[in-house]
Amino acid sequence: MKQWTIFLLSLILFQSCIENDIIDDKQDEVLSFNNSVNELTIKETHQYQTRFTDNVGKLTSPTITWSSSDESVISVNSSGLLTANAIGTATVTAKVTTEEGKEVINTETIEVVAAEEKIVISNVIQEIIINNTHQYATVYTNMLNDVESATVSWSSSDNTIITVSNTGLITATGLGTATIKVSTTGSSGQEVFFEDEVTVTPIQEKLSINNPIVEIDITKTHQYNTTYTDNTGTVQTPTVTWSSSDTNILSVDNNGKITAISAGEATITASVIGSTGTTITAEDIVTVKGNSNEKTGTIRTTSSYVLEGTFTLKEIPGTNNLELVINDNYRASTSLPGLYLYLTNNPSTVNNAKEVAPVSIFNGRHTYIIENTGINDFTHLLYWCKPFKVKVGEAKIE
Repeated sequence: MKQWTIFLLSLILFQSCIENDIIDDKQDEVLSFNNSVNELTIKETHQYQTRFTDNVGKLTSPTITWSSSDESVISVNSSGLLTANAIGTATVTAKVTTEEGKEVINTETIEVVAAEEKIVISNVIQEIIINNTHQYATVYTNMLNDVESATVSWSSSDNTIITVSNTGLITATGLGTATIKVSTTGSSGQEVFFEDEVTVTPIQEKLSINNPIVEIDITKTHQYNTTYTDNTGTVQTPTVTWSSSDTNILSVDNNGKITAISAGEATITASVIGSTGTTITAEDIVTVKGNSNEKTGTIRTTSSYVLEGTFTLKEIPGTNNLELVINDNYRASTSLPGLYLYLTNNPSTVNNAKEVAPVSIFNGRHTYIIENTGINDFTHLLYWCKPFKVKVGEAKIE
């Protein structure tokens, strides 16, 4: 009997120790907000993040019930996402009900404030090329964070660089930087504005040959004309310098007039000193056609006498002499007295002309040898009546 009494007392004492231990280990459940908030701007949202520890301090993820004291001010969904609906104050409550039926609650009072009125240019730019335009677009947001239309005003800090119309169309008029400002009067009566700083950049200076050519016949000429545009897009008239890559093929004068001298290819270059001090050039590659050792032409009458036919003028190899062959289709009036043939650069006179020979053949093919004469020395044949000092006919040497 004594042994049973001792056992019973030991059991009672053991049970008492366990219960005291359990009671001592218990703690309060805690539901906390990791990202508290006390103010939201209207239309703003906020996603709560929470932490819950049970009665033994263990971190768990129970179901949380969310509510708002005024859904018209702040609404909250089942995952704790807040939405600020109207200006005012509301209290948000998060609640966890434990397995024992205990409610663990956390609350937060939040004020919804008006949004800052603002106007922005939605398509700002940093640079614009001179003489170009850009149409701005704007978005105005009121104090309720709603986009609405607004009457705006535009201005430029420097109209010599950028001008702006009353619709927000800017035009780059000069090099430099200007600030474009758009403004409106907000619902509070205060000015609301936005600024965009824009730099006007230069265009590439350009010199153009307006009438380039691909090829030209020997002895022919061509007059170039050019256009130079500076880095502001303005057409200027600076001094143009001309050069030829091969003056034995193509010569060019100070005014841009070229002369084809012999067959081949040459590059004609026009250059100017640009507005920034750099040299701006334009080129034209030209092929000179024809045999430099042979030229032809057609004889025509300039009087009432018959004179017609074609000819070939050739260099005689190894000499400084020419061979002039009048072709089979040649015919001339036999009644022409004192008719002479000349080489000249002015078909209206024999002054400074070279006398070839008196004309003694009036039909068909015949030949003249012209000594000490280059094939490019003269441009025309001239038939001249010496007794009367009048021109009877001519032919261009081509």
